[in-house]
Amino acid sequence: MTLTLISTGLADHNDMSLKAQQAAQQCHKLYAEQYTTILNTTLQQLEQTTQHKITPLPRSAYEETSQQLLQEAKTHDIGILIGGDSLTATTHISLILDATKQGIPTRIIHGSSILTAIAETGLSLYKFGRTVTLPLPDKAPPDTVLQTLIDNREQGLHTLILLDLDTQNPLTADKAIQTLLDADKPEAYNKTTITVALTRLGWPDSTITADTAENLTQHHYGPPPHTLIVPGKLHFHEEEALQTLAGLPPKALETHNPTGEVQRLTTKYLKSCRQAIQNLKKTTPPDQLTTDNINSLIQHATNYLDDSEYYAQEKKATALASVSYAEGILDALRLLGLVDFQW
Repeated sequence: MTLTLISTGLADHNDMSLKAQQAAQQCHKLYAEQYTTILNTTLQQLEQTTQHKITPLPRSAYEETSQQLLQEAKTHDIGILIGGDSLTATTHISLILDATKQGIPTRIIHGSSILTAIAETGLSLYKFGRTVTLPLPDKAPPDTVLQTLIDNREQGLHTLILLDLDTQNPLTADKAIQTLLDADKPEAYNKTTITVALTRLGWPDSTITADTAENLTQHHYGPPPHTLIVPGKLHFHEEEALQTLAGLPPKALETHNPTGEVQRLTTKYLKSCRQAIQNLKKTTPPDQLTTDNINSLIQHATNYLDDSEYYAQEKKATALASVSYAEGILDALRLLGLVDFQW
């Protein structure tokens, strides 16, 4: 006897693969989980596609009766229909773990998912960092999302933001963007942040819109499900794709800052240190020092700047430490009256 998680796909019953349909038909009893995504289908349409009677599982029942499902799977083939890909939500892998611990064979039938459909934007799937879910404002603050944006940006990576899919009050793209702006953490997300709003991917009326956060709050997106992407460092092909496929205004790219705070500070301090070295004036050293001593220290500072540039290209935080060492040497020389310059 087996517990089978059967993915129904991204949008509706027509997204079910032949393998998924066959697996559903072979089950003794078939359930449908109806809360981790919104589908453009009905229970009746799913029953027609699978040729099987289906018992719905709302959130509360699914979590409260998991042990009952496992007991049934010990004596019968039990299937659970799940929107998108069945392992996108952590709840489902937990069920597989519990089944395996109890010696119940399991089977996974995969399907299309938002995690791959976002490639429609033209953004490379290989350049996405951690995915995060934005809860409704009355459930929790957006702190985790904002920190994830900062962390991913440090590495130049794109961020996929899934939106709370409370079936009674789903979070829409415009409300989600406003929630992030209202958090007032401009280092993570602000009015000029380029954002991609995706609606109902895989549905006939799907849309992809890219613009600054401020402009996107003025859009009307229609019914959910909605998803957001905050791009990181863009390849020129990705820039072209967002302009062509998502209508991104070229002007929005002028303020796009995909680098993290460490990289921003490194770039800033590298520039000021280089200028200081180029423009500094040496004074007559005291008897115990020679011009060679001063030149040696200046060379040390220059070497640290070279190291910083190297580490910055590797996107390592060591870059900021290296440029700080260079600043320290230059400041010490100036405080000792051995050189004169302006930051």
